[in-house]
Amino acid sequence: MNHFTETSNTGYGENIGNSFKGILFGLFLIIASIILLSYNENRSINQTLALEEMQSKIATLTDTKYNKQYDKKPILIQGEVSPIKVLEDSQFGVKSDGLVLKRHVSMYQWVEKKQSKSEDKIGGGTQTVTTYDYEKKWVSHAVDSSSFKHSENHQNPIMPYDTKTFSTDANIGDYYLSQNIIGHFESSQSFNGLSSMPKEVNGMKNHQSFLYKGEDINKPLVGDIKISYTQTAKGVYSIVGMADNKAVVPYLSTNDRELLFVRSGMISAKQIFKEEFSSNTVLTWILRAVGLLLMFFGFMLIMGPLATFANVIPMVGSLVEGASAIVAGVLTLLLGSIVIAIAWFASRPMLSLAIIGIGIGLTMLMSRFKSSGSKGVTPPPRRGGTTPPPRR
Repeated sequence: MNHFTETSNTGYGENIGNSFKGILFGLFLIIASIILLSYNENRSINQTLALEEMQSKIATLTDTKYNKQYDKKPILIQGEVSPIKVLEDSQFGVKSDGLVLKRHVSMYQWVEKKQSKSEDKIGGGTQTVTTYDYEKKWVSHAVDSSSFKHSENHQNPIMPYDTKTFSTDANIGDYYLSQNIIGHFESSQSFNGLSSMPKEVNGMKNHQSFLYKGEDINKPLVGDIKISYTQTAKGVYSIVGMADNKAVVPYLSTNDRELLFVRSGMISAKQIFKEEFSSNTVLTWILRAVGLLLMFFGFMLIMGPLATFANVIPMVGSLVEGASAIVAGVLTLLLGSIVIAIAWFASRPMLSLAIIGIGIGLTMLMSRFKSSGSKGVTPPPRRGGTTPPPRR
């Protein structure tokens, strides 16, 4: 059996107690969101300043020959990157003449899917229906079946192999690239080295593009293993970093940010920095959204007891919860904008003030929307004035 359903009930008093416990967790979420927002804005500011600094000093080398005048300066070097040694996954005897070789391991395993649906009942109680579904999937990490709610007949064996990355140091002309630098290269290209290997490798069947341990690839069983490889091939790359004697290393900005960027092919410094500024902006907005959501849920938990008390009549509880969401949204916009603005004030004071202004404006709009929604409809005045004409 792979589908299970459980029903549980909580009383009004227990719900009230849980809602008060939620206040503490809500405070924790708000504090965590303030820390995350502050960290994110400082990270974004420092990354922006470091990128601006490096971009203003960058020198594009005309070739890959060593030139002493560029020592300790940010450079863009473009050319053929060649590995110093052959890469090998000794466990399976897989070799590559590339820069990075990555082993991808997946195992056919049981996976638990849990879903819960709660319904408020008259009197303040709650009924929760939880379903547990178990299905077999190819997963790239070990799934601990001992933590399953219904682990019987849904047990996974130990995963015998791990995903692993192999890299080598390399040269680009006269300049040396350490393994740490090569680690910035993506290993996303296809690898066809298995095609020249035997039909069986270390007890696994060689299917040319992947290795397989199991009876039938079309009818996999729990515990079957599949291993594939990707690589970063040698070739022409563009590297933005710093020249340090005859080596390329990350550039260290005056605000202690390490910068090193790699692109496949001949890419200009202007294009690389444009992409890096854009990536920084995207990451900043993602972390902002996460921080603001944490803050919103924190305020919702703090106001949770109000909706819980009103849940004696579920419809009233829903109305209170909706009003709480509006208040939480207003508080999140106000506090969130203040936290973000404070972080930006030292480097961008005008932007900081603009953020506070936008936050206050949005807060006022939401407040006005809330107040206008709560007002009744005013009846239109009588035609002809307020005093009716006298009868004849």
